[in-house]
Amino acid sequence: MAMTAWETYVEDRVQEAAKLRLSCLQDSSIATFVKSRLDDEIKRLHNPTSDKTIQLFRDYAGKDITESWAWNNYEPKLVRERLNHYMKLRGDVVHRSRPVGNDTSVAHAVKKEDLERAISFLKELVKATETALN
Repeated sequence: MAMTAWETYVEDRVQEAAKLRLSCLQDSSIATFVKSRLDDEIKRLHNPTSDKTIQLFRDYAGKDITESWAWNNYEPKLVRERLNHYMKLRGDVVHRSRPVGNDTSVAHAVKKEDLERAISFLKELVKATETALN
């Protein structure tokens, strides 16, 4: 759920930033075209890895959020790696990394501590992204 929340945040935030950016255009047909392209990209997003997220914000918000992705002991490269790791883990969980049923001998791919770390990471990532956009 945490990574789905990240996906929703990226979709909503890039649309907000694009809308603000497009509001300055005199020609509404250009804004309509760009909005249509963004809508298409969002429909295909499904997995907002670091590269996809950064590119969306570059293309539609006109911002490079990469350098703002730094806090405490996290540098942009580590942030990108960690986000990609969490997105891969999300995919593994969604596509059933463990058998269906009551077999408790197989540990779940995500433990409570993992989830707490992911949520903490995402909170900081959203703050850093907001800093880049404001």
